[in-house]
Amino acid sequence: MTHYAVSVEHRFQMSPQRVYNLIIDMDEHRRILPRQFESLEVLEGGRGDGTVFRLTMNVMGNRTALVMTLKELEPGRIVQEQDGNAGITTTWELIPESEDRCILRLTSRFPDKPGFSGWVERLATSSMIRSIYKRELENIERYLSTGSAAK
Repeated sequence: MTHYAVSVEHRFQMSPQRVYNLIIDMDEHRRILPRQFESLEVLEGGRGDGTVFRLTMNVMGNRTALVMTLKELEPGRIVQEQDGNAGITTTWELIPESEDRCILRLTSRFPDKPGFSGWVERLATSSMIRSIYKRELENIERYLSTGSAAK
């Protein structure tokens, strides 16, 4: 099966470790999710490698629930969330620039459906997901700077 990727990135004026800790801690992570994410329910663990969680999204009236397993591929730098049944993988890659600056790249890979309808879905999904992820990265910035995040 082929996949297509949607990616966004954001530069943070804060320590890479602060950003990383927010990504791997589901109690904190749920606070930065944009409004399209209706819920994040921890099923196993809750922080770091091996955490399993159910993520429910509602985008334009289409509700989707994913059961994601978190893996710290490179602790402190690369985290992967994957729903094997749906064929969706999201990778959070931290690129440290200094002790108090980093870039966070968020990339999701989705199954590529064949034909014209797959092409249309890929275009629509890419645009929507990119917008949602940009909001999520902005929420991370706001939450780590002020303690609260807009949806």
